[in-house]
Amino acid sequence: MQNLAFTSTPSPQPLRKPEVLAPAGGWPQLRAAVENGADAVYFGLSTFNARARAANFTPEELEEVMMYLHERGVKGFVTVNVLVFDEELASVEKHIHHIAACGVDAVIDVGVVRLIRRVAPSLPIHGSTQMSITSSEGAEFARALGVDRVVVGRELSVGDIARVGAESPAEVEAFVHGALCVSYSGQCFSSEAWGGRSANRGQCAQACRMPYGLVVNGALRDLGDIKYLLSPQDLMALDSIPSLIKAGVSCLKIEGRLKGPEYVAVTTLAYRQAVDAAWDQLELENAGDGSASSKATQLVTEQQRKALHQVFARGQDEEHRGLTPGFLEGPQHQTLVRGRAPRHRGVLVGKVAFVDAKSGTVSIQVLEGDLKRGDGVVFDAGAPDKDEEGGTIYDIKSAKGRSKGDGAVAKLTFGPGQIDLRNIKVGDLLWRNKDAAVEAQARASYDSLPSAQMRKVAVDARASGSLGQALELELFMGGRRVGHALSQVPLQPAAKRPMDESSLRDALGQLGENTLCLGDLDTSALDLGAGLFLPLSELKAVRRAAAEQCVRALSVHNKADSMASGTVLPDLLAAAGGHASGEAAALKPEPQLRVLCRSMAQVEVACSVQWLQEVILDFLEVHGLRQAVALVRAAAKRCVVATPRILKPGEERLARFYLKLQPDALLLRSSGLLHQLRELGQPGDYLPSLEAHMPVLEGDFSLNAANVLSADLLLGQGLARLTPTHDLNAAQMAALARNLGPERAGQLEAIVHQHLPIFHTEHCVFCRFLSSGNSHLDCGHPCESNALHLRDGQGHDHLVLADEGCRNTVFNAQAQSGLWHARDLASAGIGCFRVELVDEPADQVEPILEAYRDVLLGESSPGRAWKWLGTLPTRFGAVEGLTTGSLEVKGERAAASLKPVAWRT
Repeated sequence: MQNLAFTSTPSPQPLRKPEVLAPAGGWPQLRAAVENGADAVYFGLSTFNARARAANFTPEELEEVMMYLHERGVKGFVTVNVLVFDEELASVEKHIHHIAACGVDAVIDVGVVRLIRRVAPSLPIHGSTQMSITSSEGAEFARALGVDRVVVGRELSVGDIARVGAESPAEVEAFVHGALCVSYSGQCFSSEAWGGRSANRGQCAQACRMPYGLVVNGALRDLGDIKYLLSPQDLMALDSIPSLIKAGVSCLKIEGRLKGPEYVAVTTLAYRQAVDAAWDQLELENAGDGSASSKATQLVTEQQRKALHQVFARGQDEEHRGLTPGFLEGPQHQTLVRGRAPRHRGVLVGKVAFVDAKSGTVSIQVLEGDLKRGDGVVFDAGAPDKDEEGGTIYDIKSAKGRSKGDGAVAKLTFGPGQIDLRNIKVGDLLWRNKDAAVEAQARASYDSLPSAQMRKVAVDARASGSLGQALELELFMGGRRVGHALSQVPLQPAAKRPMDESSLRDALGQLGENTLCLGDLDTSALDLGAGLFLPLSELKAVRRAAAEQCVRALSVHNKADSMASGTVLPDLLAAAGGHASGEAAALKPEPQLRVLCRSMAQVEVACSVQWLQEVILDFLEVHGLRQAVALVRAAAKRCVVATPRILKPGEERLARFYLKLQPDALLLRSSGLLHQLRELGQPGDYLPSLEAHMPVLEGDFSLNAANVLSADLLLGQGLARLTPTHDLNAAQMAALARNLGPERAGQLEAIVHQHLPIFHTEHCVFCRFLSSGNSHLDCGHPCESNALHLRDGQGHDHLVLADEGCRNTVFNAQAQSGLWHARDLASAGIGCFRVELVDEPADQVEPILEAYRDVLLGESSPGRAWKWLGTLPTRFGAVEGLTTGSLEVKGERAAASLKPVAWRT
């Protein structure tokens, strides 16, 4: 429940026209983005990017890609937005060298900022959305590391984004269109838990698009045709463009590196036009001369909006057509997830009125009047988890016999064998999921364009000279001189018609290059009044020489000029692993085991376990937390309080609340909170305004420490203890400990028992399915009185809990155990081990702790404990079993083995 938030008014910031940033999964998408007006394009290479299923570009193609973009005045951003493991750091260093040498304008990163800064200090870094940046404190944390721009979480409202931009100098980039992950980016572990692959490594298994049953207080609830309880509709922020500009957003990002070129063309053009129209309107408003219209500017046409739905929209029903403002207008839980369909539907065109099995036709009530032959359609019978009927319309006639489909009722005919009419019923919805005309129009915008229609860079020119001197031609872009040439023949007296500005402009033409066009022409330094003449061939030679210089200047633009001359990795690794003193290396203390509790009953039992020294309190809704702290203190045990993974603007007071509890330590799950607390002081410092001391700070798995550099960096931020990301398997975790050296390894913590938090989401399942409300203001708080689980296709029930910010965490039904790896991890030097409880009954707490302690001390075999733990029932009596989950050593799937993207099939 949101009872600790407060708001403040952001400071005004100078506005800028934001970039339109388009995705490119390959060459066709790249051309589509450029020709439809993108200011910048982001793409991945064949490795180290978070879209393994995209075609991507090879490293050998990168220089050609950047030349293509720069010659057309477009920026190129390369994604290096995966968590990088220790064994990959050497390859990543070479990767960064190559990226910088090819003139890339920025790299989008999540985990190797430190390495990038050493390899190419001048290369701009954009903090990926996988950094889970949702506040100005998070932005400042990233900026302190060397990040120039932050991509904020898609869960922020426009007001939240404005707060981030006003309170941090970092540039802010926001998503405006495309698929919405139900989980916070960087905080989803469903693929890791169930598929043996990592979403943080570009191999998302899309578990959020799978069907689930709703289990309320132990009983399965019938929701009819609503089965996709975690599958959001997609984002469309066209109507929010003016407010995003006023919020100070620097870049508007379109999602879709797995989408086809037609999608890229349609979306890029729509947002190009919307940004231009909104900016023009804003300039008129700021002019203050009454020229601005009192009516809202129509940013794009209705036809363009329909095209956006046509190229990709997860349509649900007549009221919910698949594209929403997401969270930009605040929480709308009844709208974001409807749950009827997880895939592309396109445009809703009709409803079945009659099925004529004899003639093999289907009559529909037409809702959209442009249905036509060649359209691809799918019949929606309210069972998207089953095979659906669909095909290409062979013929269409209205009930009155007209050949056009613009009547109230239209009769559709399909090709032989395409449709089984027995599966189509009156009332079924009809969606057009493919429109050949829309796709053809999109392709025409980028494919096989004549030179005159290709995108060009406007170049300003200045001509100077006088009679008897050479003609000097200079070319400029953004005030920077990019071309210069002198005529080989001096300017002569004109025998007939003398040179004037118009004739000179005609002679310069389009500068003789496919990618350039002439902008402003300055002839103030050219003595046109003297009646000058220069042969046309000489004018063309001057033009050609200056234009060729310009193209070369554009091609090499932004190539890093301050790269490290050799490898920097050995020095970085030596520094990261060089913290051990002789004494620390010689001593390897007995591993410590501690427990994380999420209920008062669990805390009470934990406090009675005599050998247990530490208790972590993770009360998601904070109710009873103060009493639990007192209970742990009374038991003379070290008290650690876990903090939220996400803090949004307006929730800063939570930090004060946690500090005033005066725990021995805070377990931090957010880089923003880490930054906020470090600004207040060091552990042990007295904070007069709170009448409290700063506790010890520890870092949890959600900080995504995946390699020795990121772990050392976080520990260097003042953390006394750190839990690596769940993306590491047990062998990688042990290797990380050894690479860090004994002292740092002793600061690592491994979670040996937990229900993996597979989803962490702003979307509230309680609010959506157990109320008619849209937020905590009107939902009635069903989370306080109901136990909720999601049942998957294998019959496992996954617990859902809500926290104080109404965010939901879905916990894996099966407990993940490190029993088989615990001794190896301890031998590697890891100093602390954690048992995490979720809703385990109180009578299981002590036996679970004893089982893990005995294995860690070598007093019991992992097999015996495994067998017993696998039989433990849940509070509702189900036995879900045990798994090694993300700790198991698995080979990562090759990109070629992953499911191909839809546009390529």
